[in-house]
Amino acid sequence: MKLDFDRQSPPLSFTIGDQSSNAVFSSWDRSKIDDGGWRYSDSETELAVEVTVRQFDDAKVVEWMVRFINDGDETSPIITDVLPLNFSWEMSEDDDLHLGHANGSLCRMDDFVPTTTKIRRGEEKTLEPMGGRSSNGVMPFFNVITDDGGFTVAVGWSGGWRSKLNRDDSGCRLIAGMTETSIALGPKESFRTPKMLLVEWDGTEPEIGDNAIRRLLLEHYIPQSEGEPALPPIAHPRQLVYYLTQKADEADHLEAVERAGELGLEAFWVDALWYGGGGDWWEEVGSWRVRKDRFPNGLKPIADAAHEKGMKFVLWFEPERVRAGTDIHRNHPEYLLSIDGDSDNFLYDLGNRDACEFMTDLISEIITEVGVDIYRQDCNIELLPYWEQADGPDQIGFTEAKHIEGLYWMWDELVRRHPGLLIDNCASGGRRIDLETTSRSFPLWRSDYTDIVALSEGMKLQIGAQCQTAGLSRWVPIHTAAVWTFDPYSFRSSMSTGVVYYTDILADDYPIADAKIGAAELRRLRPLFLGDFHLLIPLSDEAHDWCGYQFHRPDLGQGFALFLRRHESPFPTANVNLRGIDRKAVYEVTMATNYTIPNPKKISGEEFANFRAEVAEIPGSLLVEYRKVT
Repeated sequence: MKLDFDRQSPPLSFTIGDQSSNAVFSSWDRSKIDDGGWRYSDSETELAVEVTVRQFDDAKVVEWMVRFINDGDETSPIITDVLPLNFSWEMSEDDDLHLGHANGSLCRMDDFVPTTTKIRRGEEKTLEPMGGRSSNGVMPFFNVITDDGGFTVAVGWSGGWRSKLNRDDSGCRLIAGMTETSIALGPKESFRTPKMLLVEWDGTEPEIGDNAIRRLLLEHYIPQSEGEPALPPIAHPRQLVYYLTQKADEADHLEAVERAGELGLEAFWVDALWYGGGGDWWEEVGSWRVRKDRFPNGLKPIADAAHEKGMKFVLWFEPERVRAGTDIHRNHPEYLLSIDGDSDNFLYDLGNRDACEFMTDLISEIITEVGVDIYRQDCNIELLPYWEQADGPDQIGFTEAKHIEGLYWMWDELVRRHPGLLIDNCASGGRRIDLETTSRSFPLWRSDYTDIVALSEGMKLQIGAQCQTAGLSRWVPIHTAAVWTFDPYSFRSSMSTGVVYYTDILADDYPIADAKIGAAELRRLRPLFLGDFHLLIPLSDEAHDWCGYQFHRPDLGQGFALFLRRHESPFPTANVNLRGIDRKAVYEVTMATNYTIPNPKKISGEEFANFRAEVAEIPGSLLVEYRKVT
């Protein structure tokens, strides 16, 4: 199996009128694109197809995207069956084929839990998210696994997409693209496809391919801050206090900023409670003006107070959803899309350039006025029905394509106007995590399972947090979850490259000492979270199982392994094979079941690689930190 990205037969397909993509590539005029790739032009229809290709130093890594452009003054032929990934290869009858994939986010305990599906002859596996958000139910990252290697795939599209892997007598075929496309472009119109990233890998361990994607994202895609990957902060919002008490005003926020500073937190954020004219948060989306009854002096005093304490300031928006009766609904109905049967909710059309620029200006002005460091964008609406209703008969997929392109333009423009601005991508908690959003943002809130639903879940909350870290880290290196309690088992269940202190930090019984210690432990481990990820124990959401995983930095000879014995587990030990350990070396190792780190011991690599984890407490945790010393 080898991906050969040749200019005359790239691994993609489409149909334009009665011409196949093969005919386009062989007969249309061809020229190079400055940024890499080729432009194919047809003088008769004045239609062009641009295949932008990004090559990396490793020849086994390639990224590409397709754009269709009508340079003429007439409507183009219909462009159909657009598959930016269409790749086939031969396999013998005896060869195994598996697809490594994972749940997306659905506000469930098993969010991001990975699955491996065997593909037999005559079988097909389809991956497709729900409702027009890219990781709503399924992740747009997956691994095609054969006996001696395979390739990992990342889909760069924040709307609806579909991928199919099938196998027949002649071999295998993998396709991916938007859910459906049948588009006649008007004069001077264009649209782009999902971006595709493929990494070929050799070996028998699928984690080789998974970690290749992680490394690639960290080196070439993740937003940077001072030359390093921009990491999410240890942060605190007041949203839970608002949910439970409806008391979340300027005085409360300023007092909470003081406490957050005492705790050594890195960011303070104002979530969905600051705007509108008096209704609940979900009723006011579309009125992006400060509620004077809660914040009579605006939000700047809170941001200023956070900055004085050395913290970043995070502010929540949901620009794509507009409720009836709000400012935008009243003043700019021309910017909205609607669906039959719902007169209360509208989709703000980012595919309308005037609308996109208006929203970008509005948000940019607030960022400047308040002093926002992290722009937090939520999206709590199923987008696909609005796009589908807005499409004409020869425009199927066009509304979605322009909306997603407008979303990327808005984010890029906000960062251009505000250098250093970071973007937090929420989308009902982790439902829009893909290659394109990962290139521009991080999810501070990777699943709504750890939101207020957790009040009724008990110890399942920690299991859900473990599943999120161990599942999402397989491909996506940077993300953050909520923590409710600060015993070592609970905190370690939630920590990743950042963490959200969700409960009320002003409460009389708040565990200040443990909260400080937990933050210190995360800061110590944070550089190691950027290493290779290894799942040491098969991941499940069962209360009687253990969870165990390892982050390893081969460049540093350093890493950590975390073992979590769940609250119904009868097993006090787990035997695992640690990864990346040099059996001929000596390691300095600490093993801590609580926040007190004992003096390190020197252990031979041979002994350390075959590790026996012991956790007597139920539930309990064991943090193993190691460093190669010879």
